[in-house]
Amino acid sequence: MPTLGYIVIAICLVMLLGYGYLLVQVFPTLVKTNDEAVQDGAMVTAQLHITPQDNLTTTYSETDQFIQGQHHIPPGLEQQVAGMHPGEKKTFSLAAEEGFGPYDETKLQVIPTEQLPRETREGDIVEIINDDAGKIARVVSILPEKAVLDFNHPLAGKPLNVTLEIVKIENPDKEAIRP
Repeated sequence: MPTLGYIVIAICLVMLLGYGYLLVQVFPTLVKTNDEAVQDGAMVTAQLHITPQDNLTTTYSETDQFIQGQHHIPPGLEQQVAGMHPGEKKTFSLAAEEGFGPYDETKLQVIPTEQLPRETREGDIVEIINDDAGKIARVVSILPEKAVLDFNHPLAGKPLNVTLEIVKIENPDKEAIRP
């Protein structure tokens, strides 16, 4: 009958031979893991794949970095991210209100055509500079004298399917404490 010493030696050999992943799966309590979870104030890097439910053939993919709790991402995403751990992945649906908000007709704006860059076409995304600040808009239509721009987010008013994976979490409070 093997003694505790032989079991410990066997576990060490398994880890040295590259079977550490198998060991973690079989004996998860033997390996200390990083309990870092997304919380307010943490700098989060996440891989996002967002598909509008009305157009399942189009997926927007990006790696985004944000500070949790500062509301720089849609509220539904921020809620789903809370408490996740590095490497964790989840898929969920968001109503339009939880995502990029409802479509707002008041965000359509008419401008003189000469304010657009010369080669602009309908459907293009342009940056319009007003009061020293730039705003991104989609060109809805171009007429000889005027153009119609849409300042809504392209996913506004659309229910979404989202897959997100936490790539990295940096907690500034803990980073400052470490030697």
